[in-house]
Amino acid sequence: MTPRLVLVVVAFFVTSTLLNAQVPLPALPRTESVETCPPDTTGYRRITVGPVGRDHTDLQAAIDEATLGTVIILDAGAEFAGSFSLPEKTIGSGWIILTTSRAAELPPINTYVTPDHAALMPRIITTNTSGLPAFYTRARAHHYRLVGLEITAATTVQESYGLMFFGDASAAQSTLDVVPHHLVIDHCFVHGHDEGTIMKFGVRLDCANAAVLDSYFADFHSIGFDAQAIAGVNGPGPFKIMHNYLAASGENIMFGGAAPAIAGLVPSDIEIRRNVLFKPFSWRVGHKTYAGKHWTIKNHFELKTGRRVLFDGNTLENCWADLPIGQSGYAILLTVRNEGGKAPQAEVSDVTISNNVVRRVGAGITLSGTDDTPSMRTSRIHIVNNRFIDIDGSTYGDGNDAGPNVGTFLKIGDPENVIVDRNSISQSGAITWAYKPMNGFVFTNNVANCMKSAGGYRGIYGPGKTEGNGTLAYYFADITDANKRFENNALVGGDPSFYTNYATQSRNIFPANANALPSGIGIDRNQLDSAFAFKRRCQSITSVPDAAAVTADTHLWPNPASNEVTLAPCRSDITTYRIVDAAGRTVSSGPLCERTTISTSDLGNGVYTILQQSPHHCVALRLVIAR
Repeated sequence: MTPRLVLVVVAFFVTSTLLNAQVPLPALPRTESVETCPPDTTGYRRITVGPVGRDHTDLQAAIDEATLGTVIILDAGAEFAGSFSLPEKTIGSGWIILTTSRAAELPPINTYVTPDHAALMPRIITTNTSGLPAFYTRARAHHYRLVGLEITAATTVQESYGLMFFGDASAAQSTLDVVPHHLVIDHCFVHGHDEGTIMKFGVRLDCANAAVLDSYFADFHSIGFDAQAIAGVNGPGPFKIMHNYLAASGENIMFGGAAPAIAGLVPSDIEIRRNVLFKPFSWRVGHKTYAGKHWTIKNHFELKTGRRVLFDGNTLENCWADLPIGQSGYAILLTVRNEGGKAPQAEVSDVTISNNVVRRVGAGITLSGTDDTPSMRTSRIHIVNNRFIDIDGSTYGDGNDAGPNVGTFLKIGDPENVIVDRNSISQSGAITWAYKPMNGFVFTNNVANCMKSAGGYRGIYGPGKTEGNGTLAYYFADITDANKRFENNALVGGDPSFYTNYATQSRNIFPANANALPSGIGIDRNQLDSAFAFKRRCQSITSVPDAAAVTADTHLWPNPASNEVTLAPCRSDITTYRIVDAAGRTVSSGPLCERTTISTSDLGNGVYTILQQSPHHCVALRLVIAR
């Protein structure tokens, strides 16, 4: 865990820790081993791939030739059709990086790419009508980074069951020793299309030590089936999912949903930060922008199994009910599932949901404690400093005003040790819909609506019990006036007469509106802003863009050269050059004019890279010395 992560999260725990020391807090994910920053590629070998004048025209041949410590540079704009395997490599050290020839023009770290950047990327496209992916790993594959690639399926592919398989969910991966690891997707545009019926998912993280960074996932949707931008079942973690745009009709991010092939496995140590999880209204039947295909709609973020998870600083937008095939419009589901007894180890525990903004959804969070068959119990959940805006059951809900899902903030049944603290909630239904008694519940320092819903429900509610006193005494029996686990909340528009059993030592307020509330109630805006400003810090190093933009040699002649070569700038703002040998060492440098003749008499035979540099760009040319 980085020091920054500790500071950001621990600050949220202070209030709950002081008031409720007997309710344990979740453990945070251990993700230190996930390498998110670009590696120093000094000394890496370069292999170029493209249709003309490159080392390879066949991408698979380039991948097969590469050893660890290789940059595979693909021509921007070129198309590579097929299903490409990433095999285990045992020779060399470092990473194998597949990147674009225009990597220097991609957005900076902490900024995700958009479809507008597709022109800077090579296009990796699966044409396999049986649903094979664009990329898949072999057993024990490791240290692959995909940087600046467009990854998609041809429109002739009507049923795509995933564009990238990082690991294997089948029985072929039944032990940890064969799990692929150290895999990174960075600044990639990954998308399905609208022509087919199944665009199942963008990437499956059935692996270890992986990251998805600064990327754009779109058009993952299916008719009658789940679809996810990012999913995982059979990988142990750790995982980092940071600074991405993720659009999917089912779950934008989900872990679980099937029994893992590795006995006893629970995906663990998952850090999900500063992503946009989005469903466009063009997918909603009846909306004025509806595009004509009824994709199955579920939720934004779901854990059916997962341990030590941080979900922080994300934006979740647009989720509506889509029954009977889809779900009821909840943004977040934490619902442990042991897959019919095939995964008895499944658990949802040590989950922190902090500093997120949720808007335009039918309901907020549903949180179950156990599966219908005996299972592990959901525990240690911290929901802190989130802003829920426009949880509107009448607009986005399932239409059953008498049911539990219309505009409800928290549907909850028998987890243990759940802390809900410092959230600002604007919802049309009840604050809680408790359906099984539980212990270890804390509800403090929150702002929430407490007006009657269309079905007549409001406030802290559970079926068969009165609002407030009756619900708290039955469903949350270990909350007392003295222990102040229901304390310092603003229940807007509520009736204090329903909460008299928690009014002597515990103090809550019932304002007519949410204006001018006392400090210490609702979100801490500074903490929220800090989470949304979070950036991963990377040292300035020699990285892929420094030698990635290999272009045609019309600006370099003769090539191959002997004792001298003439160089012309590829751009008007380029003023200097460097010649770099295969080990990454600079062997010559100087100013670059309109035409510059450079002596190469001291260079031995071999392949070199000439870097043409400006303050903001670097263009690389391959130079061959042969005598």
